[in-house]
Amino acid sequence: MTTAPVPSALADAEPAARVHPHRGAPASQLARTARFALSSTTITLRKGMFVFFTVALPILMFLMFHQIFGSQIEGGESVSTLIMVRMAAYGGLGAAVNAGAIIQLERTNGWLRQLMVAGLTPRSFVIGKMVAAMVIVLPALLGVFAAGVLLAGVDLSALEAVRSLLALWVGMLPLVLLGLVVGLALKPSAVGAATTIGMMLLAVAGGLWFPYEMFPSWLQTVSRFTPTYWVGELGTWGIVGDDLPVRGVVTLAAWTLGLAVVAALLLGRAARSASRR
Repeated sequence: MTTAPVPSALADAEPAARVHPHRGAPASQLARTARFALSSTTITLRKGMFVFFTVALPILMFLMFHQIFGSQIEGGESVSTLIMVRMAAYGGLGAAVNAGAIIQLERTNGWLRQLMVAGLTPRSFVIGKMVAAMVIVLPALLGVFAAGVLLAGVDLSALEAVRSLLALWVGMLPLVLLGLVVGLALKPSAVGAATTIGMMLLAVAGGLWFPYEMFPSWLQTVSRFTPTYWVGELGTWGIVGDDLPVRGVVTLAAWTLGLAVVAALLLGRAARSASRR
């Protein structure tokens, strides 16, 4: 999957610029953050290519794999069910990383400085971006599940669907942070290639494209340290209902904490650089 070409909020500056205070009483920081998150979400979801790569493409891949392997049974579950979870995680991966990495365009175009001048703090900026990104991944997850139930005949109860989708959605948090780190750490010319290569490696190593059981032992060891592997496992747990994979929760929490620290350090550097301009 190639990186979806998502323009920055600066490209649609008119709606995004509404983070400034209302006339009269100054807007609270929470209100500014909420308006910024809403603006970022709306701008991104209006882009057809982004929707294609993060929603339509995973659905098409799921339907293709369903036609090839869907009649098989593995561990008492239809293979189509397992493929549906993996393709939903794959679509969410693309949406999360791209939604986070878009920050590099805003840094380059001076949008971060403009937002700071308008009264949005760096912390509120990141919170707004993360809220927007977590909303943006929902169509990718919901789209694949809808295709699974309506087009492929995947048999899910409402509880199983909600539990699996919630596990997948929460598991996207470290991937959003990964996108932010890439967008803050690399030069704009390198971000597109880095996100594309990174998503491919995470998709393959995490068992989203190929079954984990097919991997050699060394790759299975590597896979169990990736966030994408555990996102898929947690999504499957939501349907199968076995014991909660505690190691997966701990691994995702560790990725989230580590990437949050790195993102905070990089954002501080970007904010200091923007304030000097």
